[in-house]
Amino acid sequence: MMRLFVFVLLPIFSLGSLMAAENSQTFYLATAVRAGNAQVPRGICEVSWKTVSGSRVLLTLKTEDDKTVTVSARMVEGKQETTGAVTSVINGITYLQELHTKNAKFVIQNRMEGSK
Repeated sequence: MMRLFVFVLLPIFSLGSLMAAENSQTFYLATAVRAGNAQVPRGICEVSWKTVSGSRVLLTLKTEDDKTVTVSARMVEGKQETTGAVTSVINGITYLQELHTKNAKFVIQNRMEGSK
């Protein structure tokens, strides 16, 4: 009976780890960027996301030096042709605008001075 219990739980735990892996991706940032109110350094970062409601998600960016930044974003589901980060430079500051994974696009909710 105990062996049957172990064989039933093993796939459940494996599925949980696979589902967690689907909600994260590694990105390389070629330059330091501003995400939300935080500065994220250049380099490799692990991005994970959690749905808040509807298409709103919280993105957690963990950098190589173990710094963690959480920003709000809007998720647009759908297969993406390329993966990576989209940035823009406004008044000399590089902002992280979007992150593209293989199955979704995340539009970062940056609050820039002067915007309403």
